[in-house]
Amino acid sequence: MSKKHIYINSLKVVAVIFTVLSTAVFGFSAPSTGQYMDQAQVEQETKKASFLMKASLGNALSAGRIGKTRFHDSKAMQVYYDTRESQPFWMGDRRSYSHAEKFLDVLEASWTHGLNPYNYHIEKIRGHIENPNMMKKAELELLLTDAFIRYARDLSGIRVNPESIKLDPDDWRAPMESYDILGFLSDRNRFDKALKAVEPKSATYKKLQKELIRLSQEDVQGYEQHLPIVFGGLMKPGWGHKVIPKLRARMGLPQPERQKGKYDDTLAAAVMKFQRKNDLEPDGIIGDKTLQLLNRTKNDKMLQLIANMERLRWVEEEKPDRFIVVNIPSATLWALDHGKVKLEMPVIVGSPWRRTRVFKTEVRGVRLNPKWTIPPTVKKFDILPKVQEDPNYLSDKGIELFRGYGRNAITLDPASIDWNNVSTKELHGIRMVQTPGEHNPLGRVRILMPNDYNMYLHDTNHPEYFDKPERAVSSGCIRMKYPEKVASFVMSREQGWNRDYMDEIFETKKEKDHKVAERMPVYVLYYTAWVGDKGQVVYGTDVYNYDSKLIDLLANIDGFHIPVHNRGESGRVASSL
Repeated sequence: MSKKHIYINSLKVVAVIFTVLSTAVFGFSAPSTGQYMDQAQVEQETKKASFLMKASLGNALSAGRIGKTRFHDSKAMQVYYDTRESQPFWMGDRRSYSHAEKFLDVLEASWTHGLNPYNYHIEKIRGHIENPNMMKKAELELLLTDAFIRYARDLSGIRVNPESIKLDPDDWRAPMESYDILGFLSDRNRFDKALKAVEPKSATYKKLQKELIRLSQEDVQGYEQHLPIVFGGLMKPGWGHKVIPKLRARMGLPQPERQKGKYDDTLAAAVMKFQRKNDLEPDGIIGDKTLQLLNRTKNDKMLQLIANMERLRWVEEEKPDRFIVVNIPSATLWALDHGKVKLEMPVIVGSPWRRTRVFKTEVRGVRLNPKWTIPPTVKKFDILPKVQEDPNYLSDKGIELFRGYGRNAITLDPASIDWNNVSTKELHGIRMVQTPGEHNPLGRVRILMPNDYNMYLHDTNHPEYFDKPERAVSSGCIRMKYPEKVASFVMSREQGWNRDYMDEIFETKKEKDHKVAERMPVYVLYYTAWVGDKGQVVYGTDVYNYDSKLIDLLANIDGFHIPVHNRGESGRVASSL
């Protein structure tokens, strides 16, 4: 066959395809040899178009990509289209492009979830929609399906490697499987429902999302040109310092004619108002927490919101009737029953040097008058130096020494150990157990919640720490201000449990465990942004510097893209800003 005949035949094929697809998509028939096709011809050519669509889908799915664009899960997509007998979801009727346009709008707004819209093929999809090409209908179909898988996965679970941020993968939601995601794409008439099904629904999440949108539309504040404010230690009212003019500019106050470097009453009042707004102790003293918040820029806030929206997606939205939540940055505990907060109280969490781990476990009971088995870190860095200074320290604190466990345990005499020359290995083999009593840092209540980190909720024999604004001071465990109330919440469905019974057990000074028939989860979380009592978004401090670590990991995955109002165009917000 000559090249001329091949060219003419190719034109005929294109003409037929255009005729058929025009009929199927736009509802009219293109002229063919000067005449319109009759119904029989339309049906015949529609079958041909269907065959071509199936062939195009099959070829692309077999290759696992379109051009250089690889599908996230071509196997799942293959099963999906096989189940549908290769019938398209997006491009299946005259309303096809309306679904595609609606989903494109959703993808372009994915930045409001802290996601990058360009990770979902929006440029290619937009190009196909704005300039329809009948020959690339199958390409648009598959790009939309792949984008839906990627979008739903990103919204349904943890996107970073949990182990890279010292999290147990079993504690957190993994992204939805592609097969489950594609199950939502079964009925075009319920497409809106499919979109809602994959998006987070919690009130806190939606509040942070609205705040991110608001910030993106807000101009950069003038005070940012004076940041950062840097000084060492604390700043107290009445003191003088060279950064005071910058601090006054940050608070929007005019500069006085005299004593420009003095921390006067007007400035102190403004700082106290700022502290009160941000859930800090309104004492006017500028320490690390207050200074961190004062130095926060608009971009810092947006990245902080993105980090916390990401974390919110890690926790399952459907929870049991009763559970306990501890938020490390706010050092607060909540006990919830059927969606209502039954308890809210301050807690003491681990210091930046001995951090409380982020994890999920379950309550199995309550221990009254608990003994304390001293953990290795405390034993080495806290107890050993004191024993070296005072040989009577162990007996004075009611600390007993053992080697081994159970029936094979041997009681050791503290005087028989050369504490000044004991090795780390020898110290590790010595079990230190503190008896119940006022000297015991666990106080009178310990919540039984087994975990790999040996961290739990407990009472304290130093309640004075709750009066301090900085409550990240423990060795990792979580100290409760009102431990008896938490114990009663845990045991409220157990017969015979009441405050009088607790007091009776306390009087015995003997350790006693009480198991619960119905276990409840405990979530120890790390949120640096939350919703305050008045419905406002509170920006907390990043006590362990986890936000910046998470933002860097997310930026390495696909970056961030936020339309920033003050730039007048779409800008890229990255962790370096």
